[in-house]
Amino acid sequence: MTEGTRPVQEEDLHAFVDDRLDPRRRAEIEEALAADPALRRRVESWRAQRDALREAYAFKAREPVPAALDIGRLLERRATRPTRMRMAASIALALAVGALGGGAAGWFARGPQRPGEIARIGLEATAAYRVFAPDMIRPVEMDAKNRAELVSWMSARLGRPISVPDLSRLGYRFMGGRLVSAALGPAALLMYDDAQGTRITVYVLPMHGAMTEPLQPVRADAAGGYAWIDNRIGYGVISANDSPEMQMLAEQVRTEMR
Repeated sequence: MTEGTRPVQEEDLHAFVDDRLDPRRRAEIEEALAADPALRRRVESWRAQRDALREAYAFKAREPVPAALDIGRLLERRATRPTRMRMAASIALALAVGALGGGAAGWFARGPQRPGEIARIGLEATAAYRVFAPDMIRPVEMDAKNRAELVSWMSARLGRPISVPDLSRLGYRFMGGRLVSAALGPAALLMYDDAQGTRITVYVLPMHGAMTEPLQPVRADAAGGYAWIDNRIGYGVISANDSPEMQMLAEQVRTEMR
């Protein structure tokens, strides 16, 4: 990086992935990525996960705008209730811009029509699985040898103590894990495999809504499993297989994560 350039911060990398940097700063980040292969791989994994999440939520972008948020109607009524309707119109416009600029994310918080908490965990967990589980080169950021450091890193970033479930009695060894980007902030992704090379992931996401939701099946495209919420933390146990053992694995993870 050239002299006088500001150091690269994590927010710079997120803004780079989201195309929110001015041309000068973008060029500086590109220079830093070209000089640091590890940093470049990190950004590429974020970009792949972003694309997977957009694909998972694409159906929302194709839905019609709710009548309650129709900008034309809001503007017609603004004269009679100027302050309240001006605020509503601004919110509707912001949501519409978000939907056009960021895929389905713009309609994510649409009141009673938004996906349930478990459905959202399932979509994000399966998207993360589809990005990282097939990766034969760098599926995890830190491997099992660095377990203590990984747990400390994840716990600090999520603001919650994270533990690593022991699934060895069910035939799965711990491979390692990484932090991933979710709609509401960072999430943790733990990865396991069995003797045949079958991989499963455990997705952990702090929640801001439901306190508890029971174990429920989830599926999106070629991945699925089970998701639930305990003490405002969402969990998803995901695999590409629809084997009966998935519920047993999810139950084991739920028991150990409590």
